[in-house]
Amino acid sequence: MRRTSPQPLHRGLSLYSACFSNLFLLACTIALSHFSAGCASASAGKESPAAAKISIVPASVDFKEVVVGQKNSQTLQISNAGSEPISFEALRVSGPGFTLSPIKTPLTLPARKSFRATLVFSPTKESPAVGSLALSSSDLEAPVSVPLAGSGEKAAPQLQSHPSSLNFGTVAVRTTSTQTINLKNTGNVPLTINSAALSNSAFSTAGLSSGVSLAPGQTLEFKLAFRPTGNGSVSGTLSIGSSSLASPVRLAISGAGASATTSTSSPASGHSVSLAWGASSSSVAGYHVYRGGSSGGPYNRINGSIISSLAYQDENVKSSEHYWYVVTAVEADGSESAYSNEVTVEIPDI
Repeated sequence: MRRTSPQPLHRGLSLYSACFSNLFLLACTIALSHFSAGCASASAGKESPAAAKISIVPASVDFKEVVVGQKNSQTLQISNAGSEPISFEALRVSGPGFTLSPIKTPLTLPARKSFRATLVFSPTKESPAVGSLALSSSDLEAPVSVPLAGSGEKAAPQLQSHPSSLNFGTVAVRTTSTQTINLKNTGNVPLTINSAALSNSAFSTAGLSSGVSLAPGQTLEFKLAFRPTGNGSVSGTLSIGSSSLASPVRLAISGAGASATTSTSSPASGHSVSLAWGASSSSVAGYHVYRGGSSGGPYNRINGSIISSLAYQDENVKSSEHYWYVVTAVEADGSESAYSNEVTVEIPDI
């Protein structure tokens, strides 16, 4: 027969403490819920029976920052929590830039019913603004007031490309290498792309065209392709224009063509450079490797597609040359980290 050990006496004390703790938490939750409900009061002193009938959610409205010339709207729910109807003779808004969508008055609100009122803030100057919505009723001892706040903000159109420059590395002649570009509206007003022009026919875009609109914070992903028609280095510029911008966004692009008879895997020098690096501390899509002819750059990217490993072998090097290398981490949206520390390699004579 199983024997049951008696429970220690201190467990009863723990249970009592837990119950007291739960009771205190419940009381705090109720108090917080009552505060958040935003029950409007008709007077600053003792709440009258009539005023207790009105509930307005939210109890105050803050439009935050709105660009001058634009508008933002928020909706209030006004409820009659009492057992008798309430008649509103007027709903008035005060304060610069604040308006109320038309509501026909007088308006009778039956018991246990509610209606919605839409407030609009359209600032005309770059400054903070305060106001109020006042609800007048003969059934109340005083008007119920809802505080309003907002601020006018200067329009700041801005468009950014990630990455801001792109090197395709070496690509076989008459083959195509493709990279992903992200174009983000980092300003506070909508932008419409009016033009997208390339200065060199070896490059082309897909998914980017005139007439595309971007809301603030919105990102457009498109493809940039490189198809060399001959050997040698190729460079160009992608210019993206919008009538809202003072000047176009310009993306510097470059690459190099190599014919099938020119092997980059078996260079004439017979040398190659093996690079290795530590993994990024954050989650990234991969890495890009850059090479320069002097310390501190400028650097040109030498890999084609994103490198998913932590190593790369540069086989396109020349005897007696001196090279400087850096690496960047690439996020999923195409943006890159700052350059890593620089390493230098001197290629010996054959």
